[in-house]
Amino acid sequence: MFRVFLTLAGFFGFTGVILGSYASHGLKSVLSEAQILTFKLGVQYQLYHAIALLGIAALCYLFSSRLIQATGWLFTIGILFFSGTLYSITYFGLPNIGTAPIGGVAFILGWFLLCIAAWKVPAKQSI
Repeated sequence: MFRVFLTLAGFFGFTGVILGSYASHGLKSVLSEAQILTFKLGVQYQLYHAIALLGIAALCYLFSSRLIQATGWLFTIGILFFSGTLYSITYFGLPNIGTAPIGGVAFILGWFLLCIAAWKVPAKQSI
């Protein structure tokens, strides 16, 4: 799972930077200021969780834990549903079908599972 989450972190990181740049420079003539702010919120959450996925990849490298893996998948689902919804309703003009809250809940559950994993994963023994 290390390589999977490291790849996802890289993918969401580089696409987040591209989308953020596009929002700042390419969307001014296409979207309203309010729409651009909504789009940028999607970018923010994507980048925050791309960095979190980098940490999840490192934890997967160190520990074999279903809780940590589940956290990574929940962050991925959160990015796809939360950020993806914000992108689609602003840029593509698709109707808001209520999927952003699913992504938000996935983010919350991911962080909660990480808290549980902190107490379930065995600590390294000091020498």
